[in-house]
Amino acid sequence: MEDARLASQTEARRSLRELEERLTRQFTQEKEAAVQAAVQEGQLRLREAVEREQKAARETMEAAEARFAETIVQAKRRQWCRNCLTEAIYHCCWNTSYCSIQCQQEHWQKEHKRQCRRKR
Repeated sequence: MEDARLASQTEARRSLRELEERLTRQFTQEKEAAVQAAVQEGQLRLREAVEREQKAARETMEAAEARFAETIVQAKRRQWCRNCLTEAIYHCCWNTSYCSIQCQQEHWQKEHKRQCRRKR
């Protein structure tokens, strides 16, 4: 009787140990699956956030480039004083303009009279 009881207790302990090991393995597998799912979800969210930021940066850059190009076009349409580089309203010859008569006279004395192709 004592042997049967010991055998029964030993069997119960073995069964409990097997159950504990099985539950531990199951818990570990579920934990690893949950961690993997969380990592994948985090990576997906991070990738989406990076793509959104890249798109916003690209749009900002394109808008800035468009404004810059328009500014360049507007600047190229203007004539600039050959002497002081402000916007010119007086023209001497095909490639020389001035903002004032004073600038024209200063530049004429410094160098332009030697280069000017305008008929006098």
